[in-house]
Order: sequence, then structure tokens, then C-alpha cells
Amino acid sequence: MFSLMANCCSWLKRWQEPVRKVTLIMVGLDNAGKTATVRGIQGESPEDVAPTVGFSKIDLKQGRFEVTIFDLGGGKRIRNIWRNYYAESYGVIFVVDSSDIARMEETKQAMIEVLNSPKISGKPVLVAEHNLFLFS
Repeated sequence: MFSLMANCCSWLKRWQEPVRKVTLIMVGLDNAGKTATVRGIQGESPEDVAPTVGFSKIDLKQGRFEVTIFDLGGGKRIRNIWRNYYAESYGVIFVVDSSDIARMEETKQAMIEVLNSPKISGKPVLVAEHNLFLFS
């Protein structure tokens, strides 16, 4: 009987917990697979993805969390806007195309810029590998 009451109290406590909102940013070089990765997270097919112009916003619900992911474009000219999203984000997902060996140095420099920002300091950073063959 006590176990049943404890379970009911536990359920009631969780039910009353407020929804937590979390904002993440997804960055990486252009054509690294950021949008395909987001589609995979959403349970959608990562095929036939068009390049992101500017950014796209994805809203997900996971349990008591409302997660917003800003999929930011990775072209050289648009990378300047990434820093505008650092302050409001709870964490960063940095996508690396592991099959694009020719751009590894450029990827490294972009990652260093992100990690050196004071607005990223102390926040979790996930480095996600995207390879075309992973989704085949």
C-alpha cells in the first residue's frame, strides 16, 4: 500500500513540474550534414536536403523538455552570425563531415573560433560526425 502511495506521489510531483525550455545551436561548415542530422533526430529521412540559407528553427518535445535547435548555415559569409546565438543557447552541436578530408583544417579553425568564444565557455559541446555512408 505504501509503495502505491509513493508511486502516486512521485507521478503527481512529475506532473506538476514545469516544462523546461532548452535552446541548442547546430553549427559546422556548409555541406557538413547539419540539416540531415536534425532530420535524423526528428525521425525523418535525411535524404534530399537542400542547403540551409541563413538558418532554420526546429522545435522538438522530449518528455518535460521543449527543445529548440537553430540549424545555422555554414557558409564562410554566414558564419559571422553564429556568435549572435551563443548567449541564448544551452549548448552547441558541431557537425563534422568526416569524409571531407580536404576541409579538415577549415573545420578545425571554425571549431576553434566557436570554442574560444566567452559566451560558449562552460556550455556543453557535442561534436557530431556526419558521413554520407552513416545514413545509407
